[in-house]
Amino acid sequence: MGYSYPWLSPIVTPVGSYLRSLKHSWHASQDMNASEELLFLDLRLTDASALCFRGVWLTAKHRAQLKLPLPSWAKGALPMMQKYGCTLNAALNLIVPLARDVDPAFLSCMRLAVLDAERLAKLERRGWLEHWPRTTPLDQAQEQQAAQLAVDLLQKALERLTQSSSELRQRFGSDSVVQRPCVRVREAETMVVVSLLKSMQELALLSSNEYLFEALRDEQRRHLNA
Repeated sequence: MGYSYPWLSPIVTPVGSYLRSLKHSWHASQDMNASEELLFLDLRLTDASALCFRGVWLTAKHRAQLKLPLPSWAKGALPMMQKYGCTLNAALNLIVPLARDVDPAFLSCMRLAVLDAERLAKLERRGWLEHWPRTTPLDQAQEQQAAQLAVDLLQKALERLTQSSSELRQRFGSDSVVQRPCVRVREAETMVVVSLLKSMQELALLSSNEYLFEALRDEQRRHLNA
């Protein structure tokens, strides 16, 4: 927010203690002038929601909402994943930005998914989740499993996006992007998924090597404790 006005009072209501997110309601006691707009950065705003609800598309800082069905063997982790904001209706449900680094919430959710309920409860008591959404690798086998799960889910998501993009091109191929901005939104979502998929493939490769995995874990622990 760039400006503050004494006659504009916020009402802040906690939504979730673990998500550390807030719902804001602003009430003005008088009309606002043209130069008194309030600007917010909403990290939950995706390219699709901007187009659907505002009629615009984002030119930078692209974000996509990932709704990915989890395998049946991950059901033991669902209560903890839901508690930390990973899932909705038993499926992974996250908003992921286009970034060079792996989104920490996505990676941490993958680490939760490969653990059973008893192990997760013990780790929570020991403080492994106290820096959420950032977590550290537990061991080589589980990091490999988490990375492979991410790769499998993202490949399926990419297949669906590719098919959808093909259908859009066939139907609206002769139209300009201005006429069909949904094409640009689909491109942005594809970029987000491809970038995340590449990062997860690299993590799977690193985790397959004992020495590279140890170096990765030590580096992440240093960053977490810095």
